[in-house]
Amino acid sequence: MSSNNTQYSLYYYDSCPFCVRVLRTLNQVKVDVELRNIMSDSAHRSALQQATGRSSVPCLRIDNGSKSEWMFESMDIMRFLQSL
Repeated sequence: MSSNNTQYSLYYYDSCPFCVRVLRTLNQVKVDVELRNIMSDSAHRSALQQATGRSSVPCLRIDNGSKSEWMFESMDIMRFLQSL
């Protein structure tokens, strides 16, 4: 997947151990990802739940043009980010 027109957003919260793992990976890769803390901003939590029917984190939103993909599972997210 080309990242030229792709935007990434990570839904997370600070005390989630799986989120911490993904955040550590973000520090190691050169990918611009908007961080959306669902505990400090209820709009982010609502958007996640409305779009996916879930409020579990971490969740990576991948926006490519008019298409959005939502990726759960920290290991999947980490592998994806490392592949970019």
